[in-house]
Amino acid sequence: MLKTEFDDSWKAWIALNIERGCSKEGMYDILIEHEFAPDLVADALGLRPLPTPVPPKAVQPPQETELTQAPDRVEIPFAVRYPSDRLELFMLPGFLDEAECLTLITLINDHLRASTTTNDSGEYAGYRTSRTCDLGMLDHPLARDVDRRICQVMGIDSSWSETIQAQRYDIGQQFKAHTDYFEPNSPEFETYAAKAGQRTWTFMIFLNSTREGGSTRFTELDCEVRPKQGDAVIWNSLRADGSPNPDSMHWGMPVEKGYKVILTKWFRNKGKGKMFRKTPNEYLPPRTTSGFLKLAVPATLFARIERFYREHAGEVQSESVKGFIEAAPGATPSELVPLDEALKQDIHATLQPLMEAWIGDFVTPTFVYGIRRYLNSATLKMHRDRGITHIASAIVNVSQDVDQPWPLQIEDHFGRMHSVLLEPGEMVFYEGARLLHGRAEPLHGRHFANLFVHYQLRDA
Repeated sequence: MLKTEFDDSWKAWIALNIERGCSKEGMYDILIEHEFAPDLVADALGLRPLPTPVPPKAVQPPQETELTQAPDRVEIPFAVRYPSDRLELFMLPGFLDEAECLTLITLINDHLRASTTTNDSGEYAGYRTSRTCDLGMLDHPLARDVDRRICQVMGIDSSWSETIQAQRYDIGQQFKAHTDYFEPNSPEFETYAAKAGQRTWTFMIFLNSTREGGSTRFTELDCEVRPKQGDAVIWNSLRADGSPNPDSMHWGMPVEKGYKVILTKWFRNKGKGKMFRKTPNEYLPPRTTSGFLKLAVPATLFARIERFYREHAGEVQSESVKGFIEAAPGATPSELVPLDEALKQDIHATLQPLMEAWIGDFVTPTFVYGIRRYLNSATLKMHRDRGITHIASAIVNVSQDVDQPWPLQIEDHFGRMHSVLLEPGEMVFYEGARLLHGRAEPLHGRHFANLFVHYQLRDA
């Protein structure tokens, strides 16, 4: 039987999408698919005469999908490629934040030595006048984490790389035009590359914005990159066939005012096991800047969720997800309070336009699971959600009775780990299929109840 009136959530959906300038014909089709009467829909949208009827579609429940293919190649989120086929060269803004850069500069300044080259005699004397810090040898937690994050963003196993180094350039100091690869059939190649492998990718990060000078100039391309704090420059010293690429020649230009500190990691073409290690989900394109956003649940929606939970909190289903949700021996990790279909639709209809505004694209609702109630000592395994049906998701905190905050841990697009704390009435939007997330610390308290909402891209 066709529906002859809109509830408040559908009225809000109609008003919002009209305000956004969405196609009324498209909105008409959606409302007809949800079994609203054509005359009711036409009047609400101001559509007369009625659009040509669309044959009703059989509504199929979405199927959870796993992504299964991971290409063996370097793909770097947010990186911009230099427009030349002669060299794989990328600019990556904001890889490190200000605090990370300053912490590393402080550490580096305390552990500097004179820089060297593989050949510093004759015409090459004075070719490199910086100072170097063997940063990867210092066993500092941030240095270790940055090394890991570089490998994660590149998708290359760390065994196919060198440990990170840092260099400091003061006024007048430079590294004249050079390549990072070792010249084949040379003594340097036999010493430094015959066993360890030829250098491939270079990942270089500017830790400060130099006042004047200090640019990295790619001499064969006439491309110059000025130092800007936190930004990275990434290039491949080899061609696609594995031969050295002379177009990777670059010059660390003299510093004219101030100083320059950079962090560098080199990759090799030899390592242990598989070189590329990203999961298929990590090749999904990022949709937002950080990958997650904490905000308040719309008040009217949360009131309905909270009321439903109060009225049905005792109607629980047992839940066993061994290896995913765990607890102390003998303890029950979680249970589920099922939602009715009306509330599920209400949740999706209310959050969908907000989710679309956040990711900048149209989405289709896929799942609203029941209210999961985690119990004392519960942990949630760090994981990425299933593929195309979980591109954009939300966690809504419904209720909690805890002795200490229970953080959601989530990595951003650059592998930096964050802890997000939610109170009842708050939620977090997140790119669940792409980003690693979970609750690795045990829950200390009686319960922590939240629900999960998932969307896929409309054209997926």
